[in-house]
This record gives sequence, C-alpha cells and structure tokens, in this order.
Amino acid sequence: MSSKDGQSPSSPAVTAPPTVAPVTDVPPGARVHHFDELSERTQHALASASPAGRLDIDTTTSRLSRGDIVVFTDYVRVQ
Repeated sequence: MSSKDGQSPSSPAVTAPPTVAPVTDVPPGARVHHFDELSERTQHALASASPAGRLDIDTTTSRLSRGDIVVFTDYVRVQ
C-alpha cells in the first residue's frame, strides 16, 4: 500500500469523486475553510452539489481535501 492512510491507490474511496455531508460539530484539528474564501469554481461546485452530495471538483487543484470542513450555510465535510 502506498498511501499514508493505508488504502491502496486503486481503492474506491480514493478514486471516487469527493462528496459533502452535513456535520453538526467540528472535530479538533480539522481544517476549516470559509465558503467565501474558496475559489469561485469551488464555491459553484459546493452550491450545486448533487442531492447525494457529489462534488464536481478536482481535489488535486482545489484547496479542499477529504476530511476538510467548509463553513457554508451549515457545516459540511468533504468526504
């Protein structure tokens, strides 16, 4: 396994598009981004996320990573 979280690079969790899910609390140490500080493209992706929470963003070019919290109308976690 080559990833630092113990998942192989071909794992579905790594290759699946990121999603967002609402959260009610922010875990200690979580990276928190405010919606208005994100790029316009990332803001649009968050605002138009599918009902299942799927995001149309490229995590390699976005400031967002899995596990990050975004302060939007509510708090959402990128998964």
